[in-house]
Amino acid sequence: MDVLQNFGVEWPFFIAQLVNFAILFLVLKRFLYKPILDMLEKRRIEIEEGLANARKMAEDAKKFDAEHALLMQKAKKESGEITANAVLAGEKIRDSILKDATQKAKDVLASAEVLIEDEKKKMLLEVKGEVLTLATAIVEKILNEKMDSAHDKKFIEGLMEEK
Repeated sequence: MDVLQNFGVEWPFFIAQLVNFAILFLVLKRFLYKPILDMLEKRRIEIEEGLANARKMAEDAKKFDAEHALLMQKAKKESGEITANAVLAGEKIRDSILKDATQKAKDVLASAEVLIEDEKKKMLLEVKGEVLTLATAIVEKILNEKMDSAHDKKFIEGLMEEK
């Protein structure tokens, strides 16, 4: 113990410093060390939860991508079917329109033929009327100027030259 006194260690001060150190250690442990450890533990738990959430989100993203791919494939298939149905409907409408147009053209042609036939009949009637009028006029001239066969011959030749 003399050795410690040679180095300047005094027992009452040494014990007081030990008691002060113990009190400081207990106070720091209670009010500083333990809250820091608790805070670090909470932070570790939050990080683990964040990592777990990140893993779950990555799995959900993979599932979403798979579902999205399936939905896109289904949508493409449905759009192809819709397009095919639209093309078929368009062809049916086109065929219907062509059929209607053909029928209308036939109807117009038939009505035009009827009109032409009616006009033809009217023209024939008019021609017959003119022929009758001309024949009547010729007969009247012939009857008015009937004298002899030589004169008839000259008269017919004259009528032929007029036309």
